[in-house]
Order: sequence, then structure tokens, then C-alpha cells
Amino acid sequence: MSTRAIIATQTFDRGILATYLHFDGYPEHVLPILVDGYLDPDEAIELIEGGELRSLQPRPAEPEYFATSRQTEVLKDESELDRLARYLNAEHIYFYDDMWRHRKA
Repeated sequence: MSTRAIIATQTFDRGILATYLHFDGYPEHVLPILVDGYLDPDEAIELIEGGELRSLQPRPAEPEYFATSRQTEVLKDESELDRLARYLNAEHIYFYDDMWRHRKA
């Protein structure tokens, strides 16, 4: 069984970039990795632009992306994250805007 999640960040033009995480999306696993390893907006954008994530491990390990994945989602605003989470059956949303925040989907 997988715990699915959405990882997203606000872009410099105030849009939202988001991607899907398939395995181990629960906060006790993901939040420390994001907080400790993806500390600034450029790192968050790079992680998300890589595509859909199969799994995420603490750095220095590289994120594991799906070989064939959907494009990174470009959303108008943060309110669209809930729609995306429902579509992808994600339980958690992680959002970066000056710091990482978590909420249930």
C-alpha cells in the first residue's frame, strides 16, 4: 500500500508547481527530508520539475522519479492543490513558500 502525496511550491511569478509522490508520503517521512534537504525555492523547484516521484529519500540520495511520468503540474493558485490531490488520490500536501508546510488533502 502506498501513501500518496503532492509536493508543491510557489513560483517567483506567484503560480504553483506541483508533482506527485507515490510511496511513503506520510509526514513523519517526507517533512524531515524536505525541511533538511530542500531548503530554498530553487531546490524545491528543481525537485518538483524532475517529474513524478516514486520515492523520496534523505539527501545525499537522489529522488527516485518514474521513468515515464506526467509533466509537472502548473496551477494558478494554491486552491487548485486540493483538486489535484483528489484526482491523484493523494492523502497529503506539502507546500513550500519560505518554509515547508504540511496539510492533509
